[in-house]
Amino acid sequence: MSDENDITDRRAETSLAKAIRLLPIVAERNATGVTLSTVARKANLTTATARRLLQGLVDGGLLSFDPYSKIYTLGIGLFDLAGASGSPRQFDAVRMELRPALAETAAITGETAYVTVPFGDEALCIDTATGSYPLSANTLKVGSRRPLGVGAGSAAILAALPDDACDHLIASNSEVYGRYGDLTVAEVRRMVRHWREHRYLVNNSIIIPDVSAIAVAVFDRSDRLKAGLSVSALKSRLGSARRKEIVEVMTHALNRVGLKT
Repeated sequence: MSDENDITDRRAETSLAKAIRLLPIVAERNATGVTLSTVARKANLTTATARRLLQGLVDGGLLSFDPYSKIYTLGIGLFDLAGASGSPRQFDAVRMELRPALAETAAITGETAYVTVPFGDEALCIDTATGSYPLSANTLKVGSRRPLGVGAGSAAILAALPDDACDHLIASNSEVYGRYGDLTVAEVRRMVRHWREHRYLVNNSIIIPDVSAIAVAVFDRSDRLKAGLSVSALKSRLGSARRKEIVEVMTHALNRVGLKT
């Protein structure tokens, strides 16, 4: 029995070692993300083995996987581990500052709420809260990275950028948007225009069928862009009247923590 346990332990250690070996491969290409085939080739593994090991790292929060673009990036859990000794972590201050507003939004609306922050030319989800009506059909999780314009919170951040920066990013991502459901450049520009006219925008079942989202851009009192706050819900629960109610909830929640839309 002891010998069998030793064999099992050695096999587990071998799998663990293989999985750990994948992290530097992803890290080297973290700015753009890396595909399964590239990881398998670099690690000299079969595609099936690489997929299994990568999925374990995703499940553990050490990697993030975008099901639309099919790329892997480092997960926010890895950064959390890196800062566990007490070093300041990049987004902790923003997360703590916005947590009360996030929780209030989820509690009052009953829907799932998210905080997304600018991360280079992408948007990074750093926090989420679930209301009384949880949404299961969603791929946005803590650690998810999306090109700016993909998703309501990401689009709100994009819309709040200066015109030239916004136009440049839309042009740069024009071929990428098509990987995300029915998203197009025209739809991204529509969301940007809507935000500029109304200070909120709606992603109307563009990426996930029957799931819509509404978002505002978050600013501090000096008008510095900090994040996007969004709410996702079934399309049937986000009619025009309720959209305005949710925007009011988010605005009031942010005001209570010294932020604005």
